Amino acid sequence: MKILTVSDRVHPELLQENEISGLPHGAELIISCGDLPPEFLTSLRHQLDIPLYYVLGNHDLRYTRLSPQGCRCIDGEIVSFKGLTIVGFSGSRWYNGGANQYTEKEMSRAISRLRFSLWRNGSPDLVVTHAPPRYVGDADDPCHKGFKCYAKLIEKYKPSYFIHGHIHRQFKDDQERITVVNDTQVINSYGFYVLEI
Repeated sequence: MKILTVSDRVHPELLQENEISGLPHGAELIISCGDLPPEFLTSLRHQLDIPLYYVLGNHDLRYTRLSPQGCRCIDGEIVSFKGLTIVGFSGSRWYNGGANQYTEKEMSRAISRLRFSLWRNGSPDLVVTHAPPRYVGDADDPCHKGFKCYAKLIEKYKPSYFIHGHIHRQFKDDQERITVVNDTQVINSYGFYVLEI
C-alpha cells in the first residue's frame, strides 16, 4: 500500500494531472501532518480521489471556519483503514499561547484519554502528529521542541511508523527523513513523502 504524506509546504505539482517522477501514482490514502491551507487539502483529495486524513498544525488557524472538504480530522482519534490502525494528534509545543499549542502535560493527557481504546484496538500501525518526538529530529527553540510523551508512546505501543511534520528541512534523499527508534520508523513528512507499506 502507498500512502502520500504531506505537511508544511504546498507542492502545486501534486495537483497536476500528468504523472511526474516521484509523485504518488497508485497511492490509496493521503495523510496531512498539518500547516497546509485547507483549500490545498480539498484540492488534493479531489484530484487524487482517495481518502485524506489530517491533523492540525500550529499555523492551521482557518480550519474552524473553512475545513477541508471531504477530508477527515483524526485528532485524538483511532481510525482503521484497510487493516491499518491509525491514531492522530494535532499541534505543537506551547510557545506563545496560539491555537493548536499544547504543554507536555496537556499532550500526555490527550494520549492517556486513548489508553483504553489503544488497549482494545492493539498497538497502532501509524501515529500521525504535527510535532515530532523530543530529541528525534526536533530543535531546541520553544516552538520546535518535540514532545517527550511521544517518545514514551513509541516505547510503550511500538507503532510501525510515526509520521510528523513541523520541522522544515530539505532532504537530499528520502532516507534522510527516517530515524529508527527501537523498531519504529519516525518519518518527517515535510513537503511530501510516499510511504510504502
